[in-house]
Amino acid sequence: MMSVVFCFVFCSYMVSKMSSKMVGSNNLAHAKRMVQQLRVEASIERIKVSKASADLMRYCGENAKYDPLLMGIPASENPFKDKKPCTIL
Repeated sequence: MMSVVFCFVFCSYMVSKMSSKMVGSNNLAHAKRMVQQLRVEASIERIKVSKASADLMRYCGENAKYDPLLMGIPASENPFKDKKPCTIL
């Protein structure tokens, strides 16, 4: 409910700030697009930062074993390891 009130107040403010030169269907279309975008943003489910950070830490902990920057790459699979030079006998 608070988001809908915010959308209405914000849109009212934006429409009042538009200059008199922008009067017409273009102005109305822009305001409708803005209202639609604000409705989409207001309908997004929010979660607390503490929950989001806990989820992120859990995900990183569970997937750390697959991260080559943390665990390193085995020498046998490392494509950047210096190859031994070819020697001709």
